[in-house]
Amino acid sequence: MSRMFPDLPEITSENFEQSLSSDHTFTEFLNDFLLLPVFAVAVRYDGISAGFELLDHTAVHLSRQIRTALHEIRSRTLSDPSWIPAEPVRDNSYAVTRLDRDQTIQWLKRDRLPFFLQSDCYFEFRLAKCLCQLGGPVSVGASSCQALQCDEVCLMRDFFSEKTNSRFISPNTDRSEPADRSAANGARRTFLDFKKSLVGGPGENILRLWMDIERLKTLSAKTKSRYLGWMKDQYVMSSSAAALSEQLLFRLGLNSTTCWNEKRLQDVQPRLSEILLLYWGHRFHLFPSDQWQICERVLSSSVCTELCVPCLPVCASVSVCADTGPQPVCVCSDLRVEDGSEIQTLLEVLQTESRSGFFFTCFCQNSGQQLWENAVYFCSELLQYHQLFSQSRFDPYRAQRTAQLLYASYLSSGAQMSIGLNEEDRRAVLLRLSPPFEDLFDRAEEHALSVLLEPWTLLSERLRDAPHTVSQWQEVRYAEAELFQTLQTLYKRTQSRRQQERRTAASPAEGGRAPDLWSKVPREFRGVRLDSLLRNRVELQHFLSFLEENSASLELQCWLDVEQLKKSDEALLEERNTSIKDKYLSSNFLFGPGSPATAEQQMKLLQMCGGWQRLQHECVSLSVLTELQSLLHNRLETRWLPLFLSSSQFITRQQQKVTDVQCEQQPVVRQRRRRHVWKASGGLMSSSQESVALRRALSNPVTCLQFQKFLSVRDDLLENDLLFWLEVQRYKDLCHSRCDDVTLQRKVSIIISCFISSSVPPALQIHVPPDAAQRVVSQQRALGPYVFRETQACVFDELLKHWPDFMALRSAVGEDELQRVLDRERRSRTTEEQDHSSSTVRLAKTE
Repeated sequence: MSRMFPDLPEITSENFEQSLSSDHTFTEFLNDFLLLPVFAVAVRYDGISAGFELLDHTAVHLSRQIRTALHEIRSRTLSDPSWIPAEPVRDNSYAVTRLDRDQTIQWLKRDRLPFFLQSDCYFEFRLAKCLCQLGGPVSVGASSCQALQCDEVCLMRDFFSEKTNSRFISPNTDRSEPADRSAANGARRTFLDFKKSLVGGPGENILRLWMDIERLKTLSAKTKSRYLGWMKDQYVMSSSAAALSEQLLFRLGLNSTTCWNEKRLQDVQPRLSEILLLYWGHRFHLFPSDQWQICERVLSSSVCTELCVPCLPVCASVSVCADTGPQPVCVCSDLRVEDGSEIQTLLEVLQTESRSGFFFTCFCQNSGQQLWENAVYFCSELLQYHQLFSQSRFDPYRAQRTAQLLYASYLSSGAQMSIGLNEEDRRAVLLRLSPPFEDLFDRAEEHALSVLLEPWTLLSERLRDAPHTVSQWQEVRYAEAELFQTLQTLYKRTQSRRQQERRTAASPAEGGRAPDLWSKVPREFRGVRLDSLLRNRVELQHFLSFLEENSASLELQCWLDVEQLKKSDEALLEERNTSIKDKYLSSNFLFGPGSPATAEQQMKLLQMCGGWQRLQHECVSLSVLTELQSLLHNRLETRWLPLFLSSSQFITRQQQKVTDVQCEQQPVVRQRRRRHVWKASGGLMSSSQESVALRRALSNPVTCLQFQKFLSVRDDLLENDLLFWLEVQRYKDLCHSRCDDVTLQRKVSIIISCFISSSVPPALQIHVPPDAAQRVVSQQRALGPYVFRETQACVFDELLKHWPDFMALRSAVGEDELQRVLDRERRSRTTEEQDHSSSTVRLAKTE
């Protein structure tokens, strides 16, 4: 490595304690490691007290509550002086469990440090430390980009020559030291930003290779050769999303398959470090984040052209450059319900194994249980198989080879690393092995996860007991002391107004809309009405939360309950009528001091009920409930709706939607989003627990029909999405049946004519991007089992969004009642459409 290049830091048992005290970057990455889900009890180092403590989210929740309440009071009282806040946080104190420093350090050196030193957290720390030492950003305008372009290209070429150009590898030597990004954002945050800046370009694949070489050093001899083979496929095969160009491989000396050995890769790694930090790191520091997109079009296109390094799409799921939340490696659908929380944690553990230094994998290896070890290896390699289906340049031959290797290694009757899959499921995989699809190993995943649940439960129990060997004590702290005091002061000032507001609410004035409230609503939202809000599930939930904060949620709940009663069948009508009468037509709501109705309105409703005596002993008539609904509708729309529409939270959400649309219209962002289409849709297809559950449910005719009716009530295109997905599954079954090409072509043509290029407007009858649909139409003669791969992934992602709501409904009403509820909602929607059509016809005739 060059003289001017900063050395990669080394953490050892000897300098561990000193690094804790003096290196803030180290403590950031160490805490990231210690807080991973594999460690059942989360321990963190607190730089302020220079000691260790057990993680407690109470402080975070308190801080968030205080800041949110304070922001709301300040913003809402300015826009609406009559607004009264709900009671804020009363107490900002919380207890922290502190750990003895010396004992904890010895425990960490023994039980955690060895794994930290072979984790992605440590590898990233080493790069982040060097990145911080390379200097800060320079303010460079868009006009300077072209001038810098030539220098950037030359710099990249110096990395492959015998000598380096010191003019570029000694940043900030001929000018004053600028403010370092990491000083404001934190070293770890800066490094995450750096990784994001690499996504979609050649720098991303270089970083991935650097990380893989680091990881290779930590693997056992048993798995090292297999991992080397996987690396070779990743970076040499042109169909891989992580493939390096032939020119780059040649310059690194990795163009021959015999060169892919551990020694050669370790020799290459310093060259990769220089490229990452002195070229990509220099470029990252050179442009502040607000100028990055401006210069990106000029720099990346020309640099990539000069170096013949293709700008590749990011591989979803486990890209080392993507700062996404953990996504599970394995999946399950029908494991024991009581193990749900443990299953979810195990999924996170398996996804973050490389960040924990393969802590759980090592436990399985050292357990003496070969089945556990085989299952954890299987889950890891299965993730690599899923990645093949989530990249835009799909290689069917590689997918076939990977599927066969997985089957031979883990599932076949004579597999050396068998996971013990039963004969029925093993044979089902064998029959569908050619051609392989993304859901081929679903049953095997579930089985492997059930196997791993036992060692995970055992390990988590041991880990929970570990901190008890260290001395502990409780310490009381106070969250956001100054902000909390300010909050209390503001709240006290509004208490008197709150009492006045309640008295006003108890005797609301007759009449229409309150003009003073609607005058505070931004002009663009004054057309919003309660009926349109009720059809928007997301905003309806926000509206309900808003009413709860203002002690008015019963008004909306009563309206909704009456609406539900109107749709009830005879069996439930009397029960729901009694429930509404007891809950709402009582002194606790309608006839109480906080009633939404005036005294005159209360008297009118009581007379319609026949007086108190009849109200107590008889059901309430539909006319009374309709009158009550009308009263509540008027009250919600004239009082609470304008307050909701003028709230800062509602306005912020709408502004964010506009921002998203504007971002989508920007050329650079559009290009990046097209590049990452699989990350947004199909890339998630095989990496969530719900995916397997949905695929399993759609293979059940009864559940599939129920879900279809559920979707039809929401949107006709959603029902088409489901039908399209089913037809593609049937097409894939035909591919497995070895039928003739004529039959396959006929099936492809039928699917396209029905859903993608329909003669009935609109031509595109499913939720897929038009360009993806066009690719299917242009490739339909090519046949092959993967002709609908991208479009099926897109519609599945759309179906997956509605699956949790369907499951919630089925759980709420029960299996027996579900069919009647869906049929009733479908009839209701048909009636509404007919009424709307009739109204449109009448209006046309009038005009």
